[in-house]
Amino acid sequence: MSEQSTPTEGGRRIQAVETTCELLDTLRERGSSGVSELARETGYSKATVHSHLATLLDNEFVVKRGNGYEISLKFVDFGEFAKNGVAIHEIAKQEVDKLAEQTGEVAQFMVEEHGRGVYLHKARGANAIRTASYTGERKDLHCTALGKAILTQLPRERVEEIIEEHGLPAHTENTVSTREELFDELETIRQENVAYDDEEVLSGLRCVAAPIVYKNGDIQGAISISGPTSRFKRDRFREELPEIVRSAANVIEVNSTQV
Repeated sequence: MSEQSTPTEGGRRIQAVETTCELLDTLRERGSSGVSELARETGYSKATVHSHLATLLDNEFVVKRGNGYEISLKFVDFGEFAKNGVAIHEIAKQEVDKLAEQTGEVAQFMVEEHGRGVYLHKARGANAIRTASYTGERKDLHCTALGKAILTQLPRERVEEIIEEHGLPAHTENTVSTREELFDELETIRQENVAYDDEEVLSGLRCVAAPIVYKNGDIQGAISISGPTSRFKRDRFREELPEIVRSAANVIEVNSTQV
């Protein structure tokens, strides 16, 4: 495959960089992989894959164990640097930890980037179930309480752009999967200042979230509490937890004026 640059709507893209990014994404998804395996998976020649991996290895972005290559810990450094660039990260982290301790459940903080939600902090309370989400994971916005809370604070045209780019894939039978449903729900969330995930990502799991907004109206992210349907029901799910999460979001908003 060619390593040239190609024109796109946003400017010229360098094929060699595209190849490197694809190889890194594949390594992240598959774990340790050899040259032949990566060549089969990506469609690039073995020579191309080997050259890119050798360059990544020299620059310490991958490590080699036996015949397999893996993502290196250098990305932890990049991740921490990027995370610390979020002005309210430390403030939000403190409130997430308090939420987890107060409720005994899973509490999380999310921001939006490139039309997806990115988990920046997660804490587990004493009774928390184990969920698959992890710090740094990117998630569709339309199906999570955190994501929907964020979408309510974005201009409609931006939400439309996100839908065009990422679609509205259904993760369970409860997932909001049409534009009409989504925009109707976003309007309700704006009125109540709280968003819900009622088994939309995973059956048996519910979540309550509230947006975090600067005083100038800019969205900063969202904070949430998640737990099993057996504990998230009736008044606790619709009244008690929403009040708790709204209060936590408000504390972050107030403290963020000092950032």
